[in-house]
Amino acid sequence: MEPISQFPFSKLPNELILLIFKYAAQPTFDQDERYKSKSPYSPALTLCLVSKLARRAVLPELLHTVLLPKSDNLKMFVRALLMQKQYEEIRNNLQLNCGDDQTPNDLYFKYTPHVHKIWIDACYDENIVPDDFFPPDYAPARQVATSALNTVLSTVQSVALSWEGLKLLSECLEHAWKSGTDTNANDQHFPPPWNTRTLTMFGWSCCQGMWKFLDTPQGSAFLSSISHLTFGSEDNIIFDDRFFDPMDGGSPRDYHLPSWMKRIPWLSFENLQTFSISYPHLKPPFVIRYKDWDDFEGFSRYKRGGSNHVELLMLPAALLKNYYFRNIYDSWLIKGFTGVEPGKTCIQIMEKERVSLKLSHFPVQFWQDPDNSDWEKVWALGLHV
Repeated sequence: MEPISQFPFSKLPNELILLIFKYAAQPTFDQDERYKSKSPYSPALTLCLVSKLARRAVLPELLHTVLLPKSDNLKMFVRALLMQKQYEEIRNNLQLNCGDDQTPNDLYFKYTPHVHKIWIDACYDENIVPDDFFPPDYAPARQVATSALNTVLSTVQSVALSWEGLKLLSECLEHAWKSGTDTNANDQHFPPPWNTRTLTMFGWSCCQGMWKFLDTPQGSAFLSSISHLTFGSEDNIIFDDRFFDPMDGGSPRDYHLPSWMKRIPWLSFENLQTFSISYPHLKPPFVIRYKDWDDFEGFSRYKRGGSNHVELLMLPAALLKNYYFRNIYDSWLIKGFTGVEPGKTCIQIMEKERVSLKLSHFPVQFWQDPDNSDWEKVWALGLHV
């Protein structure tokens, strides 16, 4: 066998090299491994170390969809934003002193135009101030950190938050609202100082006062600007005996919508078009039903990980607002769909409104248990809308 001739990578045109870098840097959101054991950003982070040119080529791929599932991730992201602000100031000072608009700064890279989606799992009183970045007695540290984070949150079109993260969102909205200059006598901005149109909520929904920011003009304006509201999952949806009962005989599953949906101020979402909620597509029959919160052995295969298609149940906002307005509390149930197949969308009509169920083209390898969830994978893959 003749040896295979090799073409030196360095002899390729720069344009082709950059395209290769961008392709290789795409996050592996569809990987079988859990994100906490293998970062989907590993290829891009490695390529950033190749050269300054490679870093600039791959950063847009790295920043397109930002996942911040832990407090440390959030702090590190805020630190990066603050560092970029410092690099920008250094560049501006060099330009001012040297009189050259093209003064280079290899470290500076403007994040905001490249972040399109962001997932933040924040606690109620999340400390977003990076460690050792500010002096210990620097009072406005949180305000400065919030301002940096707001530069991203105010520009992305899709935001995913834990329920407790609404407090952090409220702080950013307040900053954006006060920073705006186009304000009329009624304290309203035209247009609003943010671009978010899709809001995704996930995790436990028992946070007290979760809609408190509605009492502010910026909170009310924010919800009014949302056109798509989505929900990832809640553990008591997945491990709920009502969830599985209709599937025991192989018949289509009915969807018991979570009780917190009855408390959402639907009328405040003035421009809302759809609400969607994701479920794992689990096939019957189940031999052991879940009856005790401490006993998950009946779903041990699912708990340790499995490959499942994702179901997306999409409801029109008009239907939910109608339920809310009429105080209907017993009809928050969607009857099962027949003929559900991968890549297909099933439709049924409820009160003259179109309700749909879509099954993903491909299965997703993920876990779901009370302690850990991989629903950010479903979100990152775009299977939530």
